[in-house]
Amino acid sequence: MISQEITDVLMAPVAILLEPKNAQSIYYQFTALVIAIGAYFYTRKKTDKLQSVGLIGWLLPKDILTHPSAMTDYGYFIVSQMLAASIYGSIIISSAAWEQGAAGLLTSVFGPAGVGVGSSHWITLICTLLLLIVIDAAVWWAHYMFHVVPFLWEFHKVHHSAEVMTPITALRMHPVEQLADALVVGLVTGVVIAIIRYSFGSGAMFFSVFEINLFTAGFFVIGHNLRHSHVWIRYPYWLQHILICPAQHQIHHSRSPRHWDKNMGIVFSFWDWAAGTLYAPKHYEQLEYGLGTQEDGTWRGVGTLMFRPFRQSFQVLARQWAERAKRPGKPERAAPPDAERQPLVRTEGE
Repeated sequence: MISQEITDVLMAPVAILLEPKNAQSIYYQFTALVIAIGAYFYTRKKTDKLQSVGLIGWLLPKDILTHPSAMTDYGYFIVSQMLAASIYGSIIISSAAWEQGAAGLLTSVFGPAGVGVGSSHWITLICTLLLLIVIDAAVWWAHYMFHVVPFLWEFHKVHHSAEVMTPITALRMHPVEQLADALVVGLVTGVVIAIIRYSFGSGAMFFSVFEINLFTAGFFVIGHNLRHSHVWIRYPYWLQHILICPAQHQIHHSRSPRHWDKNMGIVFSFWDWAAGTLYAPKHYEQLEYGLGTQEDGTWRGVGTLMFRPFRQSFQVLARQWAERAKRPGKPERAAPPDAERQPLVRTEGE
């Protein structure tokens, strides 16, 4: 029993690459590769550089894959996935538990559910799409909070401190943020499913593939893993107001101040459009990645990514408490340690 648990922990980094329900699985990596090859042949005649480096040299650039930041990603990926499998992965409340609790609450407040509607492909399609939209909104909100709340930003820095991007960079997330995201998604998924089933009755079914929402799987197929890469894929300007394209997420990682706190959506971009955080490029933009502060180049090593956020988030809270002590009754948001980079709420005039 114990030996099996140890094996599961050691194999966790491999399992996440083999399970189709995970966005970083080799299956979605393959579809991203196909799209990247198409992008190469589409653009190579327009760029002399692409012709000189060749397909393999462009797909697998040595300067990116061997960069110290990328090397940190590889080590952090192994450690973080083993940590998730051994410790906090087991304490996340599942969506099924939230669904059961929400269903009980609905019944106690509004009484037993009615007959509802009969099942049909159209009802199933609507329920599947509705679930995706609500979950995406919740993930956008959680992402937004990790940008605008200084205490949370210290943990989100782990992801944004990457100086080059590969598909593995998507998993460069601090355990505190991973826990928060999982709890938000579990809660929202469970509650929304309970409401849908209470409202639609037997008609409340969902299309799924590989144990995930059908539309989510489709989103993974169409180049999700290129979001964290050097491959620039830009949707038409109008479509960027509906769906987040790889180029928009690459801009989200840009160290340039004009790109900070933009494009926080995962699937849909209309949340950013409504919030004023949308950035839709009309042409190719040369990007450099990182925080855009004096901390760039210092977020290297697994230990740094794991433990530095705790120290710096404590410093943020300490300053906040000190400010409150000086001004009783008028609490103010504390500035982050890297004061050169201001939170979104203080950069609206950009």
